[in-house]
Amino acid sequence: MYPLLELGPLRLSSGGLVLIMAVFAGNWLAGRIAVRRGGAALAAQVDRCFFPIIIGAMVGGRLWYGLFNLDLFGRQPSQFFALSVGNWAWPGALLGGTLIGWWWCRWRSLPTLAIADSVALALPFAAALGYAGMLLSGEVFGLPTALPWGIVLFGGTRHPTQLYFALAALGSGIVLWRLARYHLPLGHIMAAYAALQGCTLIIIEVWRADSLVLSGGIRAAQVFGLVLVLGAIAWARQHSGGMTNQQSATPIFAVLSDRAEPLVSHELPNK
Repeated sequence: MYPLLELGPLRLSSGGLVLIMAVFAGNWLAGRIAVRRGGAALAAQVDRCFFPIIIGAMVGGRLWYGLFNLDLFGRQPSQFFALSVGNWAWPGALLGGTLIGWWWCRWRSLPTLAIADSVALALPFAAALGYAGMLLSGEVFGLPTALPWGIVLFGGTRHPTQLYFALAALGSGIVLWRLARYHLPLGHIMAAYAALQGCTLIIIEVWRADSLVLSGGIRAAQVFGLVLVLGAIAWARQHSGGMTNQQSATPIFAVLSDRAEPLVSHELPNK
């Protein structure tokens, strides 16, 4: 576990520094993906969404954490505005970034679903880097365990939940890139990402020691994960024929049941 870095008013952990690097790496990768999927015009549109999405993620992540830690934030409301990367939660960041991104695209008349698909293909790899950084600072730590791959942290041997999340993110990224080889309707990559992220939260949060817990011992992130899975399935079913060119569109359920042929080219489909 590495110490905090003091940069003027900003108190930044080593994990926070890696997280910032992951954010910019994810933006770069999303731009590269957008070029392959829709050319330079789509890449420019993705880049225009970067800062609004980041602001939405920062605000959403801090509000989510604060709402489930009112004992801390109630005594110190200024914590909502503290210049630190800590004291925030991924479900809130994902929700905040998504809502602001959707609003920004609608306001600027940008292709929302095409942008969302490009971002969804990049996000797992950025998340994997971010979670690896959390291991450096001891954040997102796990429950005690006697398993041989446990790590020594905070005076005990614990589940390396940071690595669990990182590996799950990499696995999700590989699945999404394989799905991108098919002529899926716009937005289905985004829906698949939401479903995979939901499954990740439902499963791995079980081993976290610092989860935000609701009354009755229910973990807030698992509830959010279940909502993501159900919402993604409902959205994909409702929009399974949503492309303008219906003959080239393959519903994601056909892909998952091996009833679809992949693209001949290894390039990502240009939407």
